[in-house]
Amino acid sequence: MTTWNLTQMQRHLLICNGDTCMGAGAEEVTQQIRDEIRTNRLDEHIHTSRTRCNGRCKDKCVVIDYPKGTWYSVQEEETSRAIVQETVKEESIIYSMEHGERKRGETRFKGINKYRRARGPVKKAVLFVGHGSRLEAGNEEVRQFIERMRGQIDSSLLVETCFLEFASPNIEDGIQLCIEKGAGEVHVIPIILLHAGHSKLHIPAEIEQAREQFPDIRFTYGQTIGIHEEIIEILLTRLTEVGFDVNQKHEDTAILFIGRGSSDVDAKEDFYKISRLLKENLHVPILECAFIGVTTPTVQDGMERCIELGAKKVIMLPYFLFTGILMKRMNKMAEQFKLDYPHATIEIAEYFGYHPKLQTVLLERMNQALDGTSTGMQDLENFRNYVEETGYVHEHQH
Repeated sequence: MTTWNLTQMQRHLLICNGDTCMGAGAEEVTQQIRDEIRTNRLDEHIHTSRTRCNGRCKDKCVVIDYPKGTWYSVQEEETSRAIVQETVKEESIIYSMEHGERKRGETRFKGINKYRRARGPVKKAVLFVGHGSRLEAGNEEVRQFIERMRGQIDSSLLVETCFLEFASPNIEDGIQLCIEKGAGEVHVIPIILLHAGHSKLHIPAEIEQAREQFPDIRFTYGQTIGIHEEIIEILLTRLTEVGFDVNQKHEDTAILFIGRGSSDVDAKEDFYKISRLLKENLHVPILECAFIGVTTPTVQDGMERCIELGAKKVIMLPYFLFTGILMKRMNKMAEQFKLDYPHATIEIAEYFGYHPKLQTVLLERMNQALDGTSTGMQDLENFRNYVEETGYVHEHQH
């Protein structure tokens, strides 16, 4: 092993190579800093070391300048190189030392104590996790939906909302917010229709990472919405709203049931199970399934199939929770289908939205997590086993 002569060393840069920082580009930061040192022939004066987690994951990637005591948040190459030159902009400083006191940057959150003595009853937090959309209107619908539910949730519970991707706060931030507000228990509830990669891998990975960072906090995990009788009721309501009488026979009508699409076999099977339960409540000769992405049959395939089977009217029924880019795309498809099939009536029903029965399902999933009867805890165990077998590395980006 190399033994460096550090006699002339003036500064020691400690570069976090913990999981979160590595996922955010810590390897690149390490190489950029070392390249800047070499280029300026500062090797004898500045030494670098890789560290494990330094407990400031939200500020990733973290670099500590010793003995100055300055902590930096590095998110671009310019900052990496400026650290070597000691010309870092104020907004990239997490902590600095002034007159022997540690000063936190104005844009940086305070953080929490890793270990805390219990003071009175443990606060419980419920963290709802929406998928997140590139369309902000969809994210706002999720926030408003949870806000409308608050009146039905025990007022002693902290209630927060976060997102898997495309929106803020993400799960990591959501968990930290709950703990900052004093939660000793965090119950994570996915607002996700079907059990697939997000609920099997990505959310459990976030929870497991949080358990390592906050060993004194108890985490539980709720199950997805899944197959539930109330979901059938929501779908029937949305059909009724477009003038479809669920109690009458509709011999020339087809229902085109449209899901998001997933490569997960279980999710696809569950979607088809829901379609069969739905058909049992309808009097139509045709109910076709289709997916707007990832898998087949496509929405175009489904529409063509309905027309080939003789449907004179096709109702597109979205299996979507809230609005988003895909719902916008589906509405455009409906308009094009009207032009492509002028002899058929094409209608599109609403997505789930603020339906009260969706509240019923999520409240049930929340209570299961709180009372320890949720199947989500088995999902966490399955994830741990999966990690042991495959060496899964959490790389889901937000």
